[in-house]
Amino acid sequence: MNSSLRIHWPAPGPHIDFATYARAGRPRLVTTARLLCGDPREAAELVRNTLVGVCARWRRIPRDDVDFYVRRSLVREHLRRARRRKAPAQEGLGALSARQRAVLVMLHWEGLGETEVAQTLGCSAGAVRSHARRGLAVIGGDAERLRGVFAEIAETAQVADGLAPFAVQLGAIEERGRTLRRRRVGVVAAVCALLLAPAAVFATDRIVGSGAADGSAATVVGMASSPIRIVAPGERVEAMPGVQVWLTTDGRHWSTAQGPNQFQRLPGDGSENRQPGVLVQPEPVKGAYFLSGLYYGLSADPARVEVTVDGSEVTGSVLTLAGNPGWGVWYAPAPLSTAELKASYVEGGPMVTVYDAAGKVVARSGGDG
Repeated sequence: MNSSLRIHWPAPGPHIDFATYARAGRPRLVTTARLLCGDPREAAELVRNTLVGVCARWRRIPRDDVDFYVRRSLVREHLRRARRRKAPAQEGLGALSARQRAVLVMLHWEGLGETEVAQTLGCSAGAVRSHARRGLAVIGGDAERLRGVFAEIAETAQVADGLAPFAVQLGAIEERGRTLRRRRVGVVAAVCALLLAPAAVFATDRIVGSGAADGSAATVVGMASSPIRIVAPGERVEAMPGVQVWLTTDGRHWSTAQGPNQFQRLPGDGSENRQPGVLVQPEPVKGAYFLSGLYYGLSADPARVEVTVDGSEVTGSVLTLAGNPGWGVWYAPAPLSTAELKASYVEGGPMVTVYDAAGKVVARSGGDG
């Protein structure tokens, strides 16, 4: 691969603003978009829509997780667009499915590992390997030649992008982003008003977001902390009407009207649990779905668990045993409809991200074998 063509994202410091990040990161974003879809106009629109969405959520995105969020937004927007059109079979890169092409771009141009690609797509590492193997077979099986093709496309995209001024576009992107953020704030406010009353029944023993090493508060600006409840082994908690959850030292238990006394064992033994991970499971409840799972392998309790479903984010709640065991149960505070769940799995399924008190990502769902 011609590494001289690679344009790296800027280091997103704690106070970098969206405009600075967009100016520095846009060349690589344009290149990746062009590699994903091939068409220059479509790539430009893909980049604009991605940046609008990122701008709208900029205050909520942890600064050390911006690159993942931007890449995921770009790839998923591309896959959504690809599903809306049925292109005739073509030759070369055009013969690949949208998902195969995205996997090959991330592996052979972005230089990501299989786990990172799996987390971006919300699938398993095995699925990534399968898409990569089949995609390479479609285009002749020569990975080195593929990287050469990518380099040629990237060079053309970067030359063309250098001729187009970005200042005017950036102003329009920021305006659209602010408008989208205002709309989302209005929707969230309305939903929160409906959920506040039932949510009040969850007694919060402590809110993580405090508890830095020196005892001072350690919060992330603009990011809500997750309600953390410490429970005794076997203590039952009503997570939502009709759903009870309780923990024992070897995993989580839950009961619903459709499925009483269910159990999910903590993965592996004590040594294997040191590798952070997140499990996700939807459970049918009265025509909707209760979304929950285990996080494990952490050195301390998380500060925030974010559940992303079809592009929308909610802050999850957490149950854990006393003594900072490094694992616990997370759950979404409101049920998902069947339509929401299906729409989410079209994009690879719900994404759960666990953050520590400093806003650093410590575990994320996806990428499991």
